[in-house]
Amino acid sequence: MTKTTPFVEFIRYSFFSIMGMIAISCYILADTFFVAQGIGTNGLAALNLAIPVYDFIHGTGLMLGMGGATKFTILKSQNNKKGADQIFTNTVYLGVFFSLLFMAGGVFFAGRISTILGANQKIWQMTTTYLKVLMLFSPAFIFNDIILCFVRNDSNPKLSMIATVSGSLFNVVFDYIFIFPCGMGMLGAVLATGFSPVVGLIIMSPHWLGKKTLVPYETAFT
Repeated sequence: MTKTTPFVEFIRYSFFSIMGMIAISCYILADTFFVAQGIGTNGLAALNLAIPVYDFIHGTGLMLGMGGATKFTILKSQNNKKGADQIFTNTVYLGVFFSLLFMAGGVFFAGRISTILGANQKIWQMTTTYLKVLMLFSPAFIFNDIILCFVRNDSNPKLSMIATVSGSLFNVVFDYIFIFPCGMGMLGAVLATGFSPVVGLIIMSPHWLGKKTLVPYETAFT
């Protein structure tokens, strides 16, 4: 086994985290560009009104993921496998709870949220469409954030970075495909955004299902 110094490990984790954040920034920029070019100023206004809800969903996922993964790492370093399993399981349960909460909000209150956020008659429908679909995809966003944090803290920051970059590239490519060739407008933009964390979850699944991970699939919920 190759031994590394704490400084080298710090640089490795920092590098992969920074690359992931750069990828997220690039896809947000591309998302804004394609919406502005393909849907126009009204689409851009609707997107900007919906962004706070996305940030709230994303923030919830990061809160659960970072908190749970930090405790997970502490217990892992203490060789407390049972405690680490329990932390992971509890984090998943909380993820399910908040996902259902956001999904219910999207189904029943998307229009009201659009009004509260300031959407006028010209952009109300686009804002509502974006919010409803976005909130229905909240399980993908929340669990992508959770699994990213756990995989990173389970000694695989490179895989977390690859998943983040791949999801971001998917979003950029399918933003263009859905908005321009397919002519799906705001629905296309939010579908591209919604499926991007699914790509990340698929890429991280080998770690989640693998036997080398601390919390294998068959023992995660026992």
